[in-house]
Amino acid sequence: MATQPPLELDGCDGNTMDRDGLDRRLRRCGVAVAERELRTALTALDDLTPAQRRIVARMAGRIAAGVLAPAREAAAEGEDRTVARLFDPERIRD
Repeated sequence: MATQPPLELDGCDGNTMDRDGLDRRLRRCGVAVAERELRTALTALDDLTPAQRRIVARMAGRIAAGVLAPAREAAAEGEDRTVARLFDPERIRD
């Protein structure tokens, strides 16, 4: 696999990242959002069976992955600087 040229995140955090690093950051962002929303949902849904809890967990992961899919595709197609700025960890709220 050919290595990608480094991605300069000017205006973001000043670091250099390759496209694979951006993809990993997007995945981590999705996991963090899914985990946060899962905690919120499970707190409100006390009486779920273990099977139902697993369904809700899968749903949270799939929703987060689906929302981030266009950003990951755009990054893979060369729009990485824009995507990197949009998903700057300093700008993502809890």
